[in-house]
Amino acid sequence: MKLAPGPIGPITALALALAATLALAAGCSVSHRSGDFACDSEQRCASGRTCVDGFCVVAADSGVVDGPGDAAVCPSQCTTCNVAQKACVIDCASNNGACNQAVTCPAGWSCNVLCSLANQCNSGVLCGNATSCTIACGARQTCKTVTCGRGACNVTCTGNSSCSSIGCGPGACNVNCTGNGACGAVSCGLACACDVTCRLGACLPANVTCKPGCASTMAPQVCTSTATGCNTCL
Repeated sequence: MKLAPGPIGPITALALALAATLALAAGCSVSHRSGDFACDSEQRCASGRTCVDGFCVVAADSGVVDGPGDAAVCPSQCTTCNVAQKACVIDCASNNGACNQAVTCPAGWSCNVLCSLANQCNSGVLCGNATSCTIACGARQTCKTVTCGRGACNVTCTGNSSCSSIGCGPGACNVNCTGNGACGAVSCGLACACDVTCRLGACLPANVTCKPGCASTMAPQVCTSTATGCNTCL
């Protein structure tokens, strides 16, 4: 003889609801790799994801660490870094206090330095021992002095009166000055290759020192690495 189902008591209903919630949570914790996230290069991944082992994964899964974090993992001056690639981002808008003093790229790392607020990075940007540096001086009176080094150095000075002094070498150096009054002085020094571009209102040509025999006759480029003997980088 079958008994008709009776009403579910409040305790039983609560237990069933809890069981359903736990089951749902367990299902959500499983990592499902879909063909939609397959990749064969960084260009195949959406913003915020990196190609790892053939799949686009979020930055946190690809070795990217939110800084400054543990100094043993991510150098304190980095706002974010990729430990595996030894790549450091120094975003002064996120770490303004640190950028009130000299901004130094860690030795053996590549750095992307972003000076996007007025008067930032005026105690110097130092890349002497970096593997490479990309420096963006995007606001008024930023990057008073920039010192490149052995690694390739790419400096963009779009802020008015930014980049009062830039020293290049011995690595390749590319300097692009577009801000009004930007790039008061640029020295290619012993750079193995040096390109300096100065838009109208930027640079004083007399204060730009190219490699010997590497001055450009094609405005707005002041120094060029394309002439014979002007690129000796390995």
